[in-house]
Amino acid sequence: MSPLVSICIPSYNAEKFVGDTIRSVLAQTCPNLEIIVCDDCSKDNTLQIVKSFADPRISVYVNEQNLGSSGNYNRALSYAKGKYVKLLCADDLITPDCIEKQVRAFEENESKDIVMVTAGKRVINENGKPIFSKNFPGKGFVEGKTAIRRSVRYGTNIFGEPGLPLLRTDVLHQTAGVTEDKYYTYCNDFDLWCKILLHGNLFVIREPLFLFRIVGASTTSRTGWRQAKILKNYWTFLYEQKIYGISGTTLFAGKIMISAMTFARNMVYKFIK
Repeated sequence: MSPLVSICIPSYNAEKFVGDTIRSVLAQTCPNLEIIVCDDCSKDNTLQIVKSFADPRISVYVNEQNLGSSGNYNRALSYAKGKYVKLLCADDLITPDCIEKQVRAFEENESKDIVMVTAGKRVINENGKPIFSKNFPGKGFVEGKTAIRRSVRYGTNIFGEPGLPLLRTDVLHQTAGVTEDKYYTYCNDFDLWCKILLHGNLFVIREPLFLFRIVGASTTSRTGWRQAKILKNYWTFLYEQKIYGISGTTLFAGKIMISAMTFARNMVYKFIK
């Protein structure tokens, strides 16, 4: 049997999409899963929808008080018992073969100290209509710090949103988890990916295994043009942390790219509304 994989779904007022998210997990070709839904005091019908699924692999936890995005991410991840773990937002989807292929990448490359497996993605609108596809610039094995520097140089999170990377749970527990909004919620996932990659290496699957939904009320959409300032500040933080090995030249190039990437993203958001 394949190793246990924990799919952690933090939820908050997600009644519109959470059912589709759970169904995408239940449709996995890899059946050895635990599905952890951690609700952050939703005020809509999120919990009723989640509890309508009878699958015994699903566990539901409700926070005693609202923890916010980062706090709920960490709470959901804390329940993971699997060898591998995925943090899947309650409005996104994974393809039926996502877990099988990401686990295989780990298991077939045990000698390469892989700590994270990412893949390509499709971006969809609120109605599930595909907008465009995006791939990591490269494939196969990438040394961890090299991958971080490449992301800085490209001016964006090339590893993908929560829901795309699969992580080694033991390595996740060696980090401080998702930063509690220290660099704003917008890039808390990227902060976690960087901390994970300090412990080992990355493996990239080129084909799209994840569907990222752009929702008008999401953090990504609401952050808008402030994305550039937030990311530039975070890039500077990474540069100052010498352990990442980011040069001044890489930082300079990355900040130029951030402006271009922010412009492109916001044009997409404007187009799909």
